[in-house]
Amino acid sequence: MKKIAPSNFRNIGIIAHIDAGKTTLTERLLFYAHKIHKTGEVHDGNATMDFLEEEQKRGITISSACTTIDWAGNRVNIIDTPGHVDFNVEVERSLRVCDGAVVIFCAINGVESQSETVWRQAAKYHLPKVVFINKIDRPGADFARVMEDMSRSFGVIPLPMTIPSLDGEGIIDLVHEQMLIFDPQDQGSTIGVEPIPHTDLEKSQSMRRTCIEAVADYDDVVMEKYLADEPISVQELLFAIRQATLSGQAVPVYCGSALKNMGVQPVMDGIVSFLPAPHESFFVQQVNQQLEQEKISPDQLVAFVFKVMFEGAHKKNFLRIYQGQIRENSAVYNTRSQQFEKTHKLYLPHANRSEPLIQAVAGEIIVATGLKDCVTGDTLFSGKASLRLENIDILKPVLSVALVPASASDTEKLQLLLERYCVEDPTLRVFVDEDTDQLIVSGLGELHLDVVMERLRRESNLNFRYGNPQVIFLETIQAEAQAEGSCIKTIADQVHRGLVRVTVQATPRGQGNEVLTELPPSVQVDTAIQAMHDALQAGVLDGCVVTDVRARLVSIEPFEGGLSDLGVRMATLEAMKTALGHASPARLEPIMDLKLRMPAEYLGDCVNLLGTKNARILDVITDEHDSHIKAQAPMRQLFGFTTELRSRTKGKAFYALVFSHYGLAG
Repeated sequence: MKKIAPSNFRNIGIIAHIDAGKTTLTERLLFYAHKIHKTGEVHDGNATMDFLEEEQKRGITISSACTTIDWAGNRVNIIDTPGHVDFNVEVERSLRVCDGAVVIFCAINGVESQSETVWRQAAKYHLPKVVFINKIDRPGADFARVMEDMSRSFGVIPLPMTIPSLDGEGIIDLVHEQMLIFDPQDQGSTIGVEPIPHTDLEKSQSMRRTCIEAVADYDDVVMEKYLADEPISVQELLFAIRQATLSGQAVPVYCGSALKNMGVQPVMDGIVSFLPAPHESFFVQQVNQQLEQEKISPDQLVAFVFKVMFEGAHKKNFLRIYQGQIRENSAVYNTRSQQFEKTHKLYLPHANRSEPLIQAVAGEIIVATGLKDCVTGDTLFSGKASLRLENIDILKPVLSVALVPASASDTEKLQLLLERYCVEDPTLRVFVDEDTDQLIVSGLGELHLDVVMERLRRESNLNFRYGNPQVIFLETIQAEAQAEGSCIKTIADQVHRGLVRVTVQATPRGQGNEVLTELPPSVQVDTAIQAMHDALQAGVLDGCVVTDVRARLVSIEPFEGGLSDLGVRMATLEAMKTALGHASPARLEPIMDLKLRMPAEYLGDCVNLLGTKNARILDVITDEHDSHIKAQAPMRQLFGFTTELRSRTKGKAFYALVFSHYGLAG
């Protein structure tokens, strides 16, 4: 592969609401960069980036997929992300290692609910953005309205780079002041250049002037020439647009139709022209500051594991390299496990295929094999170090299903496979219920769990049943209480004694648990503290995990005949159970943030539907095009919500559902 300087690397994530056209755009980028010789389609189930069987069957992206292309002397590492909220962790961990983002909006639906979610995820990592308004060929498409939506929703300045021509025959390039015609005979590979038609001239000149006015604040040369009414060269304008984009306050906006092969190549030009190289990335600069503070040598490898996948028994670790270089068969130090491991092979990823590498350098995204103990969020060094780079935020599971294997011997095989899935997907949980001996799988939503069950059935070749999804409840307390626990029990001819006093009190919602003591350290104190942690794993109402409690070990009293560790443990468990029971225990349930968008005529129907779900409406916004509702509702009320919403609005409403917090169960 041709050697390219790190300053010409671009690491980008492609993000959008579900069905906006992320994978279709990525497919065209691969085709025009000659990475593939034939475009696949999502609706045909043969898109390059949707290589998982479940993705092909459902026509959606489930797992983020990486690929690398060369464009205009630059190497672009692309991560195509899912649009469905149940797979939000894929978006989160992809953006964590990107330096910029391409955001896709539908020209008809504009800024949709999940669009806002992924935009704010990108903003959290300070990623400059380029926007592609897709499906401009469809009836009802409105380029100007989508730009207004963006400005209103995100408070950014949209900078139009290309706009649709009035006759729909081409795309007008405002920077170079020309019309681009994409030849349908070769899938848009050949681009014809024509003067801007007279019918589009006034509009294009006006929008170009608006763009220049907006970027003049970011470049003195453009400002001076604009005020002096002097001509501004293309290079001067491009430089000013780049400065405005890197500031995060403005976004270049392109338009086209990925499916009809229109307007894609200008987006690629915008990626390499306006999005940052690795050394310009906000997060890379933060990492460099941390490394300087820790006095870590600039030559030492620093890499972050952002994704783990299994192919059969073989484990693939996706790495973003922040400093130094890595070679195949290299020893790396994992700061989480505090152990050295050895890489085997290195690869440049391309969906489910890979290109072998001998070494990789800072700024690259690669796949490494041989690292058996790595998990998502690990930091790797070439020598011993203690620094751990900032990890990603992982949403807590809110739904569970119970598995019933056809035979007891199948349980172990299913559990091993599920534990492997949990390594791949940090939002997934699996455990065996001690009371029922059932295998329990927890996830973010109905679709999430459905996909996991289908994959498990296919890969295990076993017959099993699973129940309906159940909401994951927690327990908490609403008061303060103290209790004493005692134990005198004979086990195997040995008498175990203990006498322990504890207090418990409620903490603010979402703060989590604290277990404290002012007693001097000892083996028995350690035993009691661990028992207190264990007691909080099973509450007094339904045996759910207890949260938002401050528990304090007050004393371990002397006991006639002496104390034993087991006696102290059993006494502590009894004291905690009693104290929790006296502190007004209550159940907590997951409360979800719900964002709906619908035509104005269905606003009343949606409000009524939310009323039946015990939802609390936070905001209603109505404009000339659509209505928006922001609400919160208990997860247990939202089973089947998709079907009901589709029925009441004839399929014209869209929504996004994201976990908000745990609240008192009604």
